[in-house]
Amino acid sequence: MTIDMLMGLLPVVFMLHEFEEIIMLKPWLAKNGPELERRFPAVARRVLPLYGSLSTSAFTVAVLEEFLILTALTYAAIAFGLHDLWAGLLVAFLFHLLVHVGQTILWRGYCPFIVTSLLALPYCLYALSALVRSGVISPGTTAIWSVAATVLVYLNLWLALRLAGRFEAWIGSTFATPR
Repeated sequence: MTIDMLMGLLPVVFMLHEFEEIIMLKPWLAKNGPELERRFPAVARRVLPLYGSLSTSAFTVAVLEEFLILTALTYAAIAFGLHDLWAGLLVAFLFHLLVHVGQTILWRGYCPFIVTSLLALPYCLYALSALVRSGVISPGTTAIWSVAATVLVYLNLWLALRLAGRFEAWIGSTFATPR
């Protein structure tokens, strides 16, 4: 498999991971919201209003926004040979997966992102090692892109969730059942 092919798989792996979240997040929050509030009140105060108020459709809008950006950046990186930039995106995604592993360990049970996190980790590690072995990335530049991408990914998550909230309001007003 070429480096470009390996890079092109990132949006696919990302979406496989996000499908688990799209499908499982609402039912998991409905079942575990009270326990989340009891065990982790500070986290629950931030997570439940943000995610709990969104329909699956609205949450999917946030995922779509992230997917489109990741896909555009991935294919731009392939087209222009921006391997360090792409490696930074990969490290940001890897960090995201590791956060999910940590969340699951703290929860001590299934969380709606752990199965695909564990499946995606080997891809991330293999892709990163392939980039290193091929010599197309430099550690310093990749480290800078990794920090920048991680910060931008989490800022964009905030933006994507705000977009999802607006979508939720729009869909509620547009498709509300008349009284």
